[in-house]
Amino acid sequence: KNYSKIILKVVSMTKYMILGKSGAGSLIPEFLFTELGIDYDIEYITKKELIKSTSRGYNPLGKIPVLILPDGIEIFESLAIVNYITTNYPGLSPTKDSIDYFQYWRMLSLLSSTLYSGYHRQHHVDDYVDEIGFKSLKEKAQQEQSIIYDYIEQNLNPYLCGKIITAADFYLYTLTRWDFDKTKLRVRRPKLTMFLEDLRSRKSVDKVLNKQPPKYRI
Repeated sequence: KNYSKIILKVVSMTKYMILGKSGAGSLIPEFLFTELGIDYDIEYITKKELIKSTSRGYNPLGKIPVLILPDGIEIFESLAIVNYITTNYPGLSPTKDSIDYFQYWRMLSLLSSTLYSGYHRQHHVDDYVDEIGFKSLKEKAQQEQSIIYDYIEQNLNPYLCGKIITAADFYLYTLTRWDFDKTKLRVRRPKLTMFLEDLRSRKSVDKVLNKQPPKYRI
């Protein structure tokens, strides 16, 4: 029934629709749209509902987020969604002639391919290995992430592209919210600590988080 209601909404919608989950990767387009002042709707949907969709635009593994455009076109994978938003609405990505252009894409790609997948391995460990491998997989993912966060610490000044805030910063902030030990994450990383406090204080971030269930608002 819920799936049918979502389909009816999509058919009749006149603005962007995000298919997502509370506290999950759908926060990324929510942060970007809100920062840019773009109106959107969001529907929380289950993996089973997405998998049974026959639409080509839905992730075949039932993963979120999925962005549905007003014309009905669907985009999945967070990096593709970020690229769509920043391509069509300037303000959160450097232009091609900017000295920060390649830094932006280098960091955004690193976050998407390494940091995001590391958190997925920790939070959805049973998707990757049998129970006997749970502990090892989590530990290896955390070790890898520690290296990446040290690299990020070196690159923050105060944002990933220097003085300008970009979509990559909202992407990074979303990922840090999934860490199992947020206190340890900040140890010996003063620039990351300041970055996290800065992002959390932004009106757009606060507005989005206030719409989340209480446990996801911190």
